[in-house]
Amino acid sequence: MINLKNLALASLFVTTSAFAQDGGLKGLVLDNASVGVNFGALRYISADSNMDLSFGLTYTKQINAVIGLQAGVLSGALSNEAESLDFNALTLKGLINLANLSVGSSSSAKIYFSGGVSVMSFDIGRAVIPIVGTGLKYAFNNNIDLDLSAAIGSTPFTGDDISTHLISSVGVNYRFTKKEVAVEWNNPLDAMYGDIATVKTEIEGLSNDTDGDGVADAFDGDNNTPEGVAVDGKGNALDVDMDGIADYADEDPFTARGVQVDANGRELDSDKDGVANSLDVEPNTESGATVNFQGKEIRGAKGAFMPAVYFDFNSAKVSYANYERLAAVASLLQANPKYKLNVIGYADAVGNSANNHKIALRRANAVVDALSSMFSIDASRLTASSKGEDAPLANESVKVTETTADGQVISNNLTRMNRRVEFVIE
Repeated sequence: MINLKNLALASLFVTTSAFAQDGGLKGLVLDNASVGVNFGALRYISADSNMDLSFGLTYTKQINAVIGLQAGVLSGALSNEAESLDFNALTLKGLINLANLSVGSSSSAKIYFSGGVSVMSFDIGRAVIPIVGTGLKYAFNNNIDLDLSAAIGSTPFTGDDISTHLISSVGVNYRFTKKEVAVEWNNPLDAMYGDIATVKTEIEGLSNDTDGDGVADAFDGDNNTPEGVAVDGKGNALDVDMDGIADYADEDPFTARGVQVDANGRELDSDKDGVANSLDVEPNTESGATVNFQGKEIRGAKGAFMPAVYFDFNSAKVSYANYERLAAVASLLQANPKYKLNVIGYADAVGNSANNHKIALRRANAVVDALSSMFSIDASRLTASSKGEDAPLANESVKVTETTADGQVISNNLTRMNRRVEFVIE
């Protein structure tokens, strides 16, 4: 039979312990702690046992994510066909949260193991008995848990006889710390392995190079550069002349610093006279006018120089960047049918003089072919000749050094200025 006086005193003890003081003691008592009430069924593990009811109160303190301590009071009865024993008990148990011993445990249910002692008071005396058990907690919300448990203990029956009993109970616990931060419901192994997985992903990401330019995606300023394009340390395609058009798309990658260029990297020539704006002294000459290399209009003067055409190293191919210059020359010839041009090829000083003379002549002939085939200029009006390396326009020993926005130092000599074809009106 339940002893109401003892139960009331035990309940008062548990309640006042939980709410007694503020400050450090309050935190010690309430943080990661809970109080609960439970109802159970007791019986001896024997054929002649009866089923009896029990009622209990508990206070549980979670030490860490795995270990907890639980103190409680329990009142109930045990009986069989021979006799009945009413009892009150104080219990002290250790709890092991089995779910938090492994990775990937459920976030709403926890299985635990319990073990401890129970001080039982009977009409015939008192006894300290060991108890072991297991249980399942299910979190309804941030503060309420459902607690299903079962435990086995040994109970004095009559005299010195010892009988084993089983108690199965269902309880409701109120948790003072919300589930989202309570150590019992936050598996540190999951957090640790989650952090490791994140770090692993980030480390693997450091080796990813989607566009294959040699700069990892994590540091790549342009992750879509075409295959084979040279890039700087930030993964941006090189732009040697810094005109805003990457070298791989720049039809004239050596425009002067600060000049205006079109979408293809060619310097603008507003009046279409074949002389770029930055070099054009008269940027508004009429279409078809004869101009010199500075863009000044020439009226009937012979021996004047037309816009030059430039070539890559060891190449006699007319690049697309030079087509507008050739168009200006063609426009002049079409507007002046009596003009004839001497097309003169030049070379830089790299290599021997004989070879340079030959490649300069090939460049002059390539320009003659382009004017004839592309702009329908009669080849008889064009004469190809070569001066090789004998008449340099620029001093090749001088180097121009520039520092890009990302700190790269780019050094170029002036040999390109000497790899050219010039026009002289005869």
